[in-house]
Amino acid sequence: MRANATAIIAALFLAEMTATFESAMLYAALPTLIDDFGDPIAAGWLVTIHMLVAAVSAVVAGRLGDIYGRKQVMLVLLALSAVGSVMSAVTANFGVVLAGRALQGLAAAVISLNIGILREQLPAERVPVAVGLMTTAAGAGVAVGLVLGGAIIDHFNWHWLFAASAVLLVASMAAVATLVPGRPGTPAREPIDWIEGLLPIPAISAAMLGISMSKALGWADPKVWGLILAGIAVMGLWARRSLRSREPFIDLRLLGDRNVAVANFAVVLLALGTMQVVFVFSTYMQAPTWTLAGLGFTATVAGLAKLPSNFLSFLAGPLSGWLMQQRGPRVPVLVGGALAASGWTIAMALPSTLAQIIALLCLISFGTTMLNAAIPNIIVMSVPENRTSEAIGTMSVVRGMAAAIGAQLIAVLLATDTVSAPGGGGAFPSATGFRFTMGWIAALSLGGGACALLLRTRRPRPAVAAAAE
Repeated sequence: MRANATAIIAALFLAEMTATFESAMLYAALPTLIDDFGDPIAAGWLVTIHMLVAAVSAVVAGRLGDIYGRKQVMLVLLALSAVGSVMSAVTANFGVVLAGRALQGLAAAVISLNIGILREQLPAERVPVAVGLMTTAAGAGVAVGLVLGGAIIDHFNWHWLFAASAVLLVASMAAVATLVPGRPGTPAREPIDWIEGLLPIPAISAAMLGISMSKALGWADPKVWGLILAGIAVMGLWARRSLRSREPFIDLRLLGDRNVAVANFAVVLLALGTMQVVFVFSTYMQAPTWTLAGLGFTATVAGLAKLPSNFLSFLAGPLSGWLMQQRGPRVPVLVGGALAASGWTIAMALPSTLAQIIALLCLISFGTTMLNAAIPNIIVMSVPENRTSEAIGTMSVVRGMAAAIGAQLIAVLLATDTVSAPGGGGAFPSATGFRFTMGWIAALSLGGGACALLLRTRRPRPAVAAAAE
């Protein structure tokens, strides 16, 4: 490994952790924000706007990094996100806070730029393990966001959440600027078609907005389907324009590569299922004991129960990368899928103690992290270096849309069989509802692992790479 490789990985690890911290930190503050703004819909928009901007920026900024230089684009995104954090920290005006939260969403493109930088700066044999470390950084950011966010809300007001985010963003900018070498991008040989380049913004935004609104309006609402269908229509126009271009801004032809296509299909299965682990287990742990399924834990205990699995997952990402390097792409996908599927299958027995919950979370999260590390590594192995960030960004969008649909799907599955308190009140998932949901996720996890059998282990030099060179 090069002399400065450790410093590069450390700087990118911090940037990735900061980006995911921003996405998770607000969940601890939602009850307070609802109280301050007087409207749960308004508070929900602070989550939705971040998700929309994150989805769009992942693919567009990834391609801009490929063209103009990944470090330069990353620094711009981190700076804009820091400005957004400061805006939200210094005011209680909802419009300004919402605008600041939108700017924060730009930092989500860090993951696609990170992997591109690792590929351009590190020896090829070190890249898989380094990519695995970036996956653990994302998990660390979520854990820090939930725990630190809760501590801040318990002792200060919600403005300090954004202040903490601003501090982390500035620290990330300083680390990237000083520790990561800059490298020019690969300029496009043809004039950039900015219409084709910008079409993903309304396409992805409309589809994601429709999916997110389904929670409040229901899937039967015409507004939901109107937005989703409008997004699909614009995506069709975008695909047609991209496929006709000699050198498109976003090259959808990359999805025609077998391994890239399989990786994106696998990420859909995982986002629909095992990536919803926090949702399912938090609901299970906090459900009242009278349901004969829930454990009646507090939200604090439910959050702390996830921490051991977050720490253990620090090993899963690098292990996945090491297995990829030693045994090829199939082994980490098979192992990760088997671990996640076995954990969900065991969970169908409905654990009754905190120790059992922690053990299951460790098993499921370890397998899920291995899969999350293997998928971007498969894409890195399959696309030209000058299209790396773009391909990872596209995968991030696919994962984000599938995760949004998955959250709604899990809510429906949990509601297939419910029980209510004898004196009336809200309905909670029954033991049957939990078992059905966990069995469904186990099947999806098994399917994600089985995608390994569709992967090519030895492939000829990609024609796209040869053409690029």
